[in-house]
Parts: sequence; C-alpha cells; structure tokens
Amino acid sequence: MKAKHFIKKIELGKMKLFELKTQTKNQGSMDQVIEKINTVHSNKESLLSIPNKGLASIPDKVFDLTHITNLNLRNNDIKEIPKKISKLKNLKVIYLDGNKISKIDSSFFNLKEIEVLDVSANQIEYLPYEIGQLQKLKRLHFSANKLTEVPNTIGRLINLEHLYGHGNSIKKLPNEIGQLERLTQMNFFNNQLQQLDIDLSKLKHLQYVELGFNQLKTISETIGQMKNLTSLSLFDNQLTELPIALSNAKKLKKLNVSFNKLKKIELDLTKMLDLSELHIFNNKGSKIGSLDIKCLCKRTPIYSSHYCLLIDETQKEIVDHFKAEIENSKIGIVNMKEGRMPKGHYKQIPMELSNKYGLIDPRMEKFKQLRKQKTD
Repeated sequence: MKAKHFIKKIELGKMKLFELKTQTKNQGSMDQVIEKINTVHSNKESLLSIPNKGLASIPDKVFDLTHITNLNLRNNDIKEIPKKISKLKNLKVIYLDGNKISKIDSSFFNLKEIEVLDVSANQIEYLPYEIGQLQKLKRLHFSANKLTEVPNTIGRLINLEHLYGHGNSIKKLPNEIGQLERLTQMNFFNNQLQQLDIDLSKLKHLQYVELGFNQLKTISETIGQMKNLTSLSLFDNQLTELPIALSNAKKLKKLNVSFNKLKKIELDLTKMLDLSELHIFNNKGSKIGSLDIKCLCKRTPIYSSHYCLLIDETQKEIVDHFKAEIENSKIGIVNMKEGRMPKGHYKQIPMELSNKYGLIDPRMEKFKQLRKQKTD
C-alpha cells in the first residue's frame, strides 16, 4: 500500500511539474506578445506579427494599434474575432489562418482598406454577405473550413485577383464569380461542385484554375473565352466530355483531366499552340478523337523533366502506336493495375491524387531504399 501511495505521489508530482512548465511556457509566450505589441506601439511600426503563440483570443492591446496596416495572427487558438477589430481602420493585410474561428461578425467588414484576407484552416460555416463591402480586396483565402456555399456578394469584389476556397463542402459557385474581371487565380479543389455553369467570358485575366477532386459533370462552353488561361486542373471529377470551346483557350499550357469518365479526347492543337502537358490517364474506355499526339510530343513542357502526355496501360490505342514517343520520355504510362507512376515522373502528378489512389512514386521509393541502405 505504501509503495502504491508513493508511486501516486510521484505521478501527481510529475503532473504538477508538467502544468507548471506549461504555465511558464504560456506566460513566457504572453510576455513576448505584450513586449511585441508595446514595441509596435512605441515605434509606430506598420506590422504586428504574433503567430504560433497559443493565443486563445486577440489581446485587447492590439486594438489600440490603430495605425498598423499588417496583422499576422496565424496558427494560434483564436476562437472569435471581436467587434473591436473594426477600430483598426488602416488594416490592409490580415492573416487569421490556422485558428479555431467559427464565424466572422459583420462588423469585421467595416475594415474597408483590406487588400489581403486569409481565414483558411478555421471552422467557419458561412461567409457573411457583407464580404462584398471589401471593395479593395485583392486576395481572399477561405480554404479548409466548413463552408457549403459562397455568397453572391462576392461578385462585388471588383479588385479581387486571387480566390482560394479549396477543402470545403461547396456544392455550387455563384454566377457572380463571373464578374470578377481582375481574377488571375481560382482554386476550389476538393469540394462538392457538380457543375460549372458560370459565364466565364469576362475572366480575361484568369490564368490558373484548380477544380480537381469535385463531382463536376459539366463545364461551361465559355471556358474557351478565358484568353489567358495557362493551367486547368479538372482531375477526379465525373466529366464525360470536354467543352468543344476549350480548344479556343490558346494560351493553355497544362491540362489535367485524369480520373474522369471521358468517352473521347477531342482537342484541336492547331488552335491550342501552347498546350505541352496533358494528363488523360484513368478515363476508362476513352478514345482519341481529334488529338494530334505526335504534334503534342514535339512540344516542350513547362518543366523539362515532365512528360508531354500521361496515359495509363489500358489506353492501348496510344501504347501500341506511339512506342518511340514512350521510349523518348515524351509519353508516360501510369500503371493503374499495379498502382505505379512512370519512372520519369517528378512532381507531375498531384500528391493528393497519388495519396488518394495509392500510386507509388518510383523516385520516392528509390530514395527511401538509398536512405535505408545508409542507415543499415
């Protein structure tokens, strides 16, 4: 009994020591935070950066810094944005990503000077319609939250250039996104989108579009009117055909339509003069229509180590007729039966895709073997 009592006392002592160390660490972090706030206040610095400090809330002293333009509070444990934040009228850039925020109060959108807003990796369930008041906003990131929709007032953000909303549960994008004429990058990867029926004809500056890991069945024909589109990812969707007008995207360099249900690959390379990287693997039973594979394989991909065309072993039509291009590393074959990427692959297939379907990367496999040999 005495031994048990003694052991229990030791365990309690360890717990108290751990709690004391935690309190000391937290107090040390808070002391650093207060010191930083005081320095920014006394020196009239424009940036307050206090990330990774374990903050459960925004310290009240922050709201006295009405002169700051940049605020970095990323990777803390902040649960809410108090109304007092509206006192920071000069804010242009605010990072709140990696916290535990569940909602954004409408008063936040009185900060009319904001140009960059990042609330990614939180627990936000909806974006208030007042977001349309941020007329100067250029970059908006709300990825990895719990959103199911995007308010149509987003169309009022006339200066928006970057729009990132991947990793949510959004089922439909509002038509008003088509009004964002200055948009250059759009990412709604890994959502639940079923169709893209937006009029995209006004998005003349849009270069990068990421819509992989959705449930898309149709794509608007107006996609061909995006004259500066260079990269389009539509992998792992439910597409049975590509819009005919896609061939009008003359500056498109990279197109990924792997893991779909395409019946025929129809692309006019006489119009798509810049297309140099095409992923069409795992479209079971698909046929090659008006795609000039020899022409494609004469082009130089964005990265010299990349293949011009990625197919799988079931696409016999290509495997049998383009052996020279396969041998010259212009065409790479993904072995879906064995779950292996082609040997020459280097960061060409998205990691999320290879992880989901368990595709083995021969390069990484070789690297692990070499590392193992060194440690043995």
